[in-house]
This record gives sequence, C-alpha cells and structure tokens, in this order.
Amino acid sequence: MAQSKTPKRELFPVWSTEQESGVDRYSDLPTPDIMKSGSLFGIPLRSALTNETIADTTLQRYIDIAISEVEHEMDLYIKPVTFEERYDYNKEMFVHSYAYLKLNHPNVLQVEKLELTFSNDDDTKIVDFPKEFIHVMPQEGVLQLVPAYGTSFSGFLLSAFSGIQYHALRTMGVTDFPGGIRVKYTCGFEDGKVPAALSGLVENIAAYRMLSVLGPIIFPINSVGISIDGVSQSTGTAGPQFLQSRLKDLERIIDEQKRAVKSYYQRGFLVDWV
Repeated sequence: MAQSKTPKRELFPVWSTEQESGVDRYSDLPTPDIMKSGSLFGIPLRSALTNETIADTTLQRYIDIAISEVEHEMDLYIKPVTFEERYDYNKEMFVHSYAYLKLNHPNVLQVEKLELTFSNDDDTKIVDFPKEFIHVMPQEGVLQLVPAYGTSFSGFLLSAFSGIQYHALRTMGVTDFPGGIRVKYTCGFEDGKVPAALSGLVENIAAYRMLSVLGPIIFPINSVGISIDGVSQSTGTAGPQFLQSRLKDLERIIDEQKRAVKSYYQRGFLVDWV
C-alpha cells in the first residue's frame, strides 16, 4: 500500500530513534501558572496604583507574543504548521541532483505531497511522486527523490518522470518552468515534543516583555522625605532597582538561550543553494 505521507522524523535530538529514561528533554509550553512559579516567581503581580491584579489573560497574551517573536526571528515553528509551496522546475537540478529541493522552512515533520506540473491550474498535475521516493532531511528542510527498495534506477526514472506532456516538453527542449514543482509539508514540533530550551526561551521572553511594559506599575518609584526645623529624613523602596536588575538578568539569559537554539537549528547563519 502506497504511503499517504512520509514517516515523521524526530526533530530533537534530530534523527534519534530511541531515548533512555532519566532526562526529560521536552517541556510543556509556558502557561500563566508556569510563569508565576518560574520566571515571575516572587514578583507581586499587582498594580501599586490601583491594587488590581494582573490577569492570567494578560500573561497569556505575552506568551503568545513571545511565541510569535521566536517564530518570526528564527523561522522555527512551535506548533505544527502545514505549507503548500511552488518551486521552479529545472531539468538539470531534477535529473542530476536527485531533484534537490530546499524548502522555504526547516524543521520538517513530514511531507504530504510532491508533484510536478506544467500548468498554472491548481488542479492539474502531471506526476504525483510516490512518498516512498521522497528523502527528507528534516532539520535542513531539504527534499530529494531517491529510488525505493526494489526499484532499479532506470525503473525509478521511468516511473518518476512519466507522462505524455512531460516528455513532449522535454522533446521541445523545455528545461525550466516557473512553479512546476508543488510541495505540501508540515513543520513544527509534535505535542509533548517541544524542547525544554525552546519552552524556556518563550517563557523568559514573555516575562521580559511583560515586566518591560507593566514593571513600572508594579514597582513605581516611591520615596518619602520629611523635613522639620532643619532636620530632614528620606526613604525609598528598592523596587525599581530590583526591576532593572531582573530585566538585565532576563536579557542575558534570553541572549544565551537564543544562541543555543540558533546554533542547534542552524538559524544563526544562512547557507542556501544559489
């Protein structure tokens, strides 16, 4: 029976097949309760001016903003996202490089379809490649067409590149066609498989953004001075200094976590096919 999708690959540790117990490499995405017991532990989540408590919905909004920030900056999707994309067909690349294709997004969970067409009609396809032929490099976001077991190389080429229109275009000397390759694939982490480093990064970014905006309300500058007959006395709270120190610590931790995540998922630099 033909596969409907390519097998799912482990994204962290990439290509792993088994893990021994003892180390939990994954973590739930942060929630308001997790933040209160972690990155916001000991901080009074209450306005010093109105005595209102900061709602969980407010904390959740900053969590959502942090997830979006990570996804925008690193092109690294937390929850699975499915893409349908078109790429230009090039004969030399297709035939001599096993149809090497660099997708727009990395961290590929699985591929749903890889088609070849020479029409701008969304419903027209010339070749629907068997999923058994699709070799996926998940971390890099690269696909190639490779013969499946029991298929000779000549038989692979015959079965992969069949169709009257395809051969007619090759006979005419057509070597390039815009949008001739269509791919549907899914990126992201499965439920329960989000790396703890990534969850921690999201939590700390959310805490940093929240304290940057609401911190002055939680820790307003508060000083009192008394002067009687030439004798003066003043006092001030340490809240503002604590807030600045906490923001500085979070900024340092976030930078370190970003470097670690970018290094592992190859998001600190770009190497692409030219």
